[in-house]
Amino acid sequence: MKRQNKVFSRYKIAFVCTLVAVLVLAAIFVPQLLFSSTQSDQPPNSFGTGSGLVEQLTLEQLVMGADRIVVGTVTDMISHSDAQHGTINTLVTLSAEDCIKGSSEGQIVITLPGGETDGEWLWVEDVPSFQLGERTVVFLEEREDDDFSVVGGFQGKFHIDGDNMVGGNMSLTEFIDQIRDIVARQ
Repeated sequence: MKRQNKVFSRYKIAFVCTLVAVLVLAAIFVPQLLFSSTQSDQPPNSFGTGSGLVEQLTLEQLVMGADRIVVGTVTDMISHSDAQHGTINTLVTLSAEDCIKGSSEGQIVITLPGGETDGEWLWVEDVPSFQLGERTVVFLEEREDDDFSVVGGFQGKFHIDGDNMVGGNMSLTEFIDQIRDIVARQ
């Protein structure tokens, strides 16, 4: 009987160790799955990553935080290495078709942390991703270097699909009207 108890005890210990390992792995990976940006995946050969928690912003908070809100099309994307700061940035050029808030310019340059240059990647979580030719609504904050950054990270960029729908569930016209109502109340 004692031998059976020892064997049973070993199984209990193995079960508890396995359970603890599963819980530790879940604590590590589940938050990343739940709270990471779905805008882009980390490249497999990246040399560095950044991670952060982004406070969820309402549409009103995005509008209030933006110097400009622009509807436009991505016309160029160039990544470059910043040796002084040891990082990579991507410059996204947007051809503005409508400026919902702020002054309108033909071309706007958005600076994003991360990108790929000379075969090296830097992926930064919560940064929006852009594609050449993509139409988008972007909430922008002016930077000291006269470029712009996106307010709220990935939250400040809304893809416009081929049917003029924003986020797949609202017409572009409705979305712009909501934004203009918030701007008018400021």
